[in-house]
Amino acid sequence: MIRIDPKPQVLAALTAAFPKPSRSAERALAKYCRVLEGLVFASLNRGRTPEQQKLNLFGVSLELLANKGGRIGKDKTRVHQWLRENNWELVKTVVQGTSQSRKVSDVKLTDLVTFTNLLEAQPDAMKPEIAANEIDAYLTGDSEANAELCVLLYPDLADLNTEEQICERFDLLRVNTKSLANYIEWLSTQATKVNANRKSTALHQARVVLGVATEYDGCYLQRKKPSQFGRMYYEGISVQNVNRDLRRAILGDCWEYDIRSSVITWKMGFAVDYLRSQQVLDPEAVRREFRSTLAYIEDRDDFMTAVRRSVFSDPEVTTTAEFQKQLLKQAFTAISFGARARSCGWSDGSGGITNSALVDILRNADQRSKFLTDPCVRDFIREQNSLDQYIFGLVKSKRPDLLKLPDLQTPSGRPSKNRILAYLYQHDETMVMEIVTETAAKHERKPIARVHDAIFFRRRLGPDVKWEIEQEMREKTGNPYWRLTAKQLEGFRSLNRDQVLEEQKHRTRIATETERALNYRGVFPTIDGVSTESEWMLDS
Repeated sequence: MIRIDPKPQVLAALTAAFPKPSRSAERALAKYCRVLEGLVFASLNRGRTPEQQKLNLFGVSLELLANKGGRIGKDKTRVHQWLRENNWELVKTVVQGTSQSRKVSDVKLTDLVTFTNLLEAQPDAMKPEIAANEIDAYLTGDSEANAELCVLLYPDLADLNTEEQICERFDLLRVNTKSLANYIEWLSTQATKVNANRKSTALHQARVVLGVATEYDGCYLQRKKPSQFGRMYYEGISVQNVNRDLRRAILGDCWEYDIRSSVITWKMGFAVDYLRSQQVLDPEAVRREFRSTLAYIEDRDDFMTAVRRSVFSDPEVTTTAEFQKQLLKQAFTAISFGARARSCGWSDGSGGITNSALVDILRNADQRSKFLTDPCVRDFIREQNSLDQYIFGLVKSKRPDLLKLPDLQTPSGRPSKNRILAYLYQHDETMVMEIVTETAAKHERKPIARVHDAIFFRRRLGPDVKWEIEQEMREKTGNPYWRLTAKQLEGFRSLNRDQVLEEQKHRTRIATETERALNYRGVFPTIDGVSTESEWMLDS
């Protein structure tokens, strides 16, 4: 849990201003601090930016703080307002959020509060010389702290009386608590190459999940937040928004099945109809007209290798091949979602510059230019644009109602092609994943988690079940390109503290012996830096 406690002088000033009724100032300030704690906790759950981490800032909605922070006195003065106007504010605004930017304010806690984060992992509490049961007790926390954490996360849970009511509001995630505890220990004591900001966020998220799972008998409750676009999201920390290592730690040993090149595969389902609309009826036309897209779907490794050698051809490039492939994958995904194929930004009309997603992914201008001029990439972009225009045309003729939805329009009120395509894709993605779930259920396989186009099972499905699922996906959607890719995930194992401790003792012994050898002084005197021991031995 986190605690925000005001200094005594804050309460004294508020009490002096509002002496009656008795203890009203104390109750009002306590309520205000609890609301502030919740907002700061939510900021930590979302993860702070490197700038926020460096400056110790939190993303907080000041509007919520003012409205929910309570009132005091006969005039019902907002506590937040009184603290600010009388120079007793507990938070100082560094960057003001606006409704136009859809961003909360960046605030800093003032010197008038004491901030305690009990969820912050302490490496000293997990040293190898500490007993295993003490470390486990530290990681899982005490029942009182875990209960407080659950009340903060799920204040409405007490009003839900049946399992059906709980499942309507939450998805229950079964957590491998041993694997998760091992992950926290590893991240705290051995992950020396992990970025400090990412480590801090991951540790906070892991401690929250472990605390809830410890309190709720191995289950973590993910609060549902369905999107109008068709996907199921969750509020706060969830299996969807944590990093891959933390997700693996939460789930433990399992198998991940994801749709290969999902959005690009989805678009290829429209290829035949597109060609028919162009009066192209040749049976080989699809493979001829969409050769780059099909190469990406069917032979992605070879396709990416060819593009990678073209883009990163400079001998001075030091990044690894794997990292380069990840960048290219992000670039192709951005293009498939409508990113502009431009090598530089453009004016936003108000004196600023808006960058294409490609500029943010391929930051090196020379590499970005090589990417956009590569023949395979140019064909891929052309093919994607053709499918985008065709699908958008279908919407205009068959689903004109989508053009009027506010969430699918640009700020100027015009229909946004990219948003409409994302809307259609995400609805179809959800439908396809339901097909996967239903077909797997026929073989008594229930998923343990879903992350958009990926689904996780405790055990491997096997080739026959996988083939049957893929056939169902293709037949029920009319898209022959759907394909699942399987990947085995392993939970985090114990660090074997006895072995780690023995290795540390061994290194200490070696260091001690080395120091003694370097500092050794013999009993025989030296003449001009040469020991007289050899002369003594000759004389004898």
